[in-house]
Amino acid sequence: MMKVRALTFLVALLCFASVLPPFAYADDDKRIRQLQLSGEILSLEQIFDRARKVKPGRVVDVDLDKDDGRYIYEIELLESSGKVWEMEFDARTGELLQLEQDD
Repeated sequence: MMKVRALTFLVALLCFASVLPPFAYADDDKRIRQLQLSGEILSLEQIFDRARKVKPGRVVDVDLDKDDGRYIYEIELLESSGKVWEMEFDARTGELLQLEQDD
């Protein structure tokens, strides 16, 4: 009987944990939208335009991180030649901070 309770608890815990990530993403989306509306960070469209001016291609991944109190957009861009470039932009100013070809 004890094993059944433990197994039931474990299954319930796993089910609950699988529901949490979408809520976390929804909170992230709200926070990002608030930062954009307040002018603390540039919009993704503005950053994508800047990235494509540096290297023409298709944006395949984007992340927004906070490093030492500064928001940084991390962009991965795929060129038509198949090369992948990683770029970092200051999210407030749009300044290109780093550019490197992904291996």
